[in-house]
Amino acid sequence: MPSKGTRYILLAVVVGLVAVVAIHRGLAMRTNMAAQPTAQVLVAEADITSGTALSPRLVKSVAWPQQIVPPQAVRSVDQANGRVLSVPLCKGEPVLVSKLAPEGTAAGLGGLLKESMRAFTVKVDDVSGVAGFINPGDRVDILMSLPVIESKGEQLSKIILQDVKVLTAGQIWQGNSQNEPKSVNTVTLEVSPEQSEVLNLASTQGKIRLVLRSRVNKEVKETPGVITSYLINGHGHTAKAAPAEGPREKSVEVIRGMERSSAKL
Repeated sequence: MPSKGTRYILLAVVVGLVAVVAIHRGLAMRTNMAAQPTAQVLVAEADITSGTALSPRLVKSVAWPQQIVPPQAVRSVDQANGRVLSVPLCKGEPVLVSKLAPEGTAAGLGGLLKESMRAFTVKVDDVSGVAGFINPGDRVDILMSLPVIESKGEQLSKIILQDVKVLTAGQIWQGNSQNEPKSVNTVTLEVSPEQSEVLNLASTQGKIRLVLRSRVNKEVKETPGVITSYLINGHGHTAKAAPAEGPREKSVEVIRGMERSSAKL
């Protein structure tokens, strides 16, 4: 029967062998992971807004596992240097060819506009701007409310523009009545010249709100609008004129003795 000391020695040998096997397996796993092929991918160094021309200070090249590299990923700074972003990028997001404007596009918002379109900026708040959920590239409808002409307190609500593209969403600083700077939320929309006229008049004559719609929904649906009285009694969507009164019939009273009668003229 082995002595107590011998048993301790045997136990130490067994524990040592187990430790050696565990260390060997760990090193083997690290070696296998290091052996996986990688590729260089260009990512944003910080949040970048649309319309910005990329430069080496805004992007960097990092190693990504080859099997998860996006198909349209830009691989080097030289490929993206000077190219303008058509959509915003978040820090660490890969730069894709599909997110870049065509080569030769000038930096700034004007370079992102279609040839026949215009950029129109409107002020919004947390309600009219869909609680801040509107982002560049989204599509919106524009809803207007204003008093009905020659009516007693009637308000009209009507969709005036549909399927309008959002170019940018951000903030500007302007002074208030006390000449103190105040942050104001704004949304810049891509509109045609005719739409810009409609939007300008609507923003000065009444109150406008943006209605977020699906980017894939291109349906333009004509609506009659709704007035205040519809909310109360539910009769009709638009104001209706009172029916015109027809010509009144004329008659005379004829008295014959104790009898009275009328005769129509």
